[in-house]
Amino acid sequence: MKNVLFICTGNTCRSPMAQALFNKICEEKGLDMHASSAGVATVDGLTAAKHAIDTMAMQGIDLSTHKSRFLPNVKLSNYDLFVTMNYDQSTLVESLGVPRDRIVVLSKTPADKYDIEVGIADPFGSDMAAYRKCAEDLRVAINELIETL
Repeated sequence: MKNVLFICTGNTCRSPMAQALFNKICEEKGLDMHASSAGVATVDGLTAAKHAIDTMAMQGIDLSTHKSRFLPNVKLSNYDLFVTMNYDQSTLVESLGVPRDRIVVLSKTPADKYDIEVGIADPFGSDMAAYRKCAEDLRVAINELIETL
């Protein structure tokens, strides 16, 4: 089984949604992969943002039991691939000793993958429309990612 760790800032919006979407897509496709998530600037034990929970519920995914994890508290050797939401997060992951070839930065569209400043926008503090847009961007990027694994 391939273990993937999705990483964002607070581990209450993007990375929990990415984890949930990735796991659902892999289950639907019968793929032997599993995702978890963590944040680079959070504390352990926070719930997912209400709009993230509601956005995932609209897609039949229960995110209500999610608890945030602070990246330095995660055993990195348990993961095969590290997926960040932007370039800055990827450099932080690399500074923790993860080899660059095991880190991927998600991008909104295939064309964006060559622009290291483009990633998945953080909807934190925004309205439901921003969370729905984030979830759609994540779905597109995750489907593309899965095709490369």
